[in-house]
Amino acid sequence: MKIEFQGVSFGYSPERLIFENLNLQIPLRQWIAITGPCGSGKTTLAKLIAGLLKPSVGRIQLPVADDSPVPFHIGYLYQNPDDQFVHFNLERETAFNLENQSVQPTRIQTVVKETLERVRLWARRSDSPHHLAGGEKQRLALAGMLVSSPQLLILDEPTALLDVFARKELYDFSRELITQGLSIIWITQNRYEQSLADRVLNISSDRVISFSTLEVMPHAA
Repeated sequence: MKIEFQGVSFGYSPERLIFENLNLQIPLRQWIAITGPCGSGKTTLAKLIAGLLKPSVGRIQLPVADDSPVPFHIGYLYQNPDDQFVHFNLERETAFNLENQSVQPTRIQTVVKETLERVRLWARRSDSPHHLAGGEKQRLALAGMLVSSPQLLILDEPTALLDVFARKELYDFSRELITQGLSIIWITQNRYEQSLADRVLNISSDRVISFSTLEVMPHAA
C-alpha cells in the first residue's frame, strides 16, 4: 500500500509555491518520519496527505483496500492535544467522532470502553482531559482517532511538550500500533525519533525530497 502524489503543486499564495509538480510515493504499514529544516514544508506535506489542504494542481491518490468497503481513513494529531479537546470528560471526548457519525449509542459505549482500555485510560474516564499529564493527553487524542479505525495516523511533532518518560511511553505505544497494522507518519526534527522509524523522508531547505534510514540510537536525545 502507498500514497502517491501525482504532479502536485501547492502554495499558500499563487506567488509562493511550497511544492511544484511533486511526484512522490509514500509506503504504508510502517513508521515514516518526516524531517527537514523549519519552513521546508513538513507540516504542509502532512496536511496534504490528510486532506486538510488541497493541491492547486495534480492529485493525491490514497490506497483502496480490496477487502474493505470503508474509505481509507486518516487521523491527524496536532502538536498540542489541548487544541483538539471539546468535551468535559475522557469518555465523552472519545465518543465525539462516533456521535458525529450517528453510530448507535450501544455501539459507541462498547467501542469507547475498548479504546480507552487500549490506551490505558479507562480508569480515568470521568476526568477532564485538561487534568491529564502530557503523555496521557496524547493518548486520549489518539483514542479519539482510533475509535474511527484509521489506517494511517499522522503525528505532528507529538513529543514537543512531553517529558522523557511520556516520550518513551508514546514511542512504545506507536510501535505497538504499527504491529497491529496501522501506518504512522511522524513529523520530527529529533534524531532519536528518526532512528525509531522504518524510513525517514527528508525535505531539504529547497524542498528536495529523499528517503533514507537511520541506525537505531541507544539513548533518547
